[in-house]
Amino acid sequence: MKHKIQIIIALAVFFCSANLMAQYDPKAKSILDAMSEKYKLIPAFKANFSYKIESTDDDVSENVKGNIIVKKNKYKINLGSQAVYNNEENVWVYLKETNEVTISEYEPDPEDLSPTEIPNMYKEGFKYRFVEEKKIDGDTYEVVELNPEDTELGYFKIELTIHKQNKTLNSWKFFYKNGRQYTYFINDFQPDNKISDNAFVFNVADYPGVDVVDLR
Repeated sequence: MKHKIQIIIALAVFFCSANLMAQYDPKAKSILDAMSEKYKLIPAFKANFSYKIESTDDDVSENVKGNIIVKKNKYKINLGSQAVYNNEENVWVYLKETNEVTISEYEPDPEDLSPTEIPNMYKEGFKYRFVEEKKIDGDTYEVVELNPEDTELGYFKIELTIHKQNKTLNSWKFFYKNGRQYTYFINDFQPDNKISDNAFVFNVADYPGVDVVDLR
């Protein structure tokens, strides 16, 4: 019995050690660092994107398309029925169907990572490991898994799919504890250094009759 316990303990130590080694995988870090450096050289860009919602627990499947403009930490997202503007000071959420905009102060939320944070979020509060290489439309991509150190968050894993050659993001996928999975795909990525800061501020004058709800 004592011998069996010793074997179990030895196996536990081995697997825990192996897990610790994988938590900060140097190959994953090399890929992530290269991606981060790539986006540092692109201070502003625009792209089309889509995101897919799936659930393993209930019958949920949804696909949404939109476009995004990013300049450093500022962004504007169009999702068809709504638009979100963020200039690092305020956030405007515009609902087209009701012609209403809600304004609030920008307060970063660890559960709600903005598109500008994705390329650098691994640097603090995450463990990471290389998962695999895979082909998408003839190109080679590297998949890296991130695991948040904060176990109280609603999600437990993020998968980043990164182009092996040019180090740009193809997609990122959030795995939530409630069984839902959110996948974001980037298409038509275009660097654009001529984007003005005004692009990230909602201009009431452009929307006659808009109902303004100011929560600041």
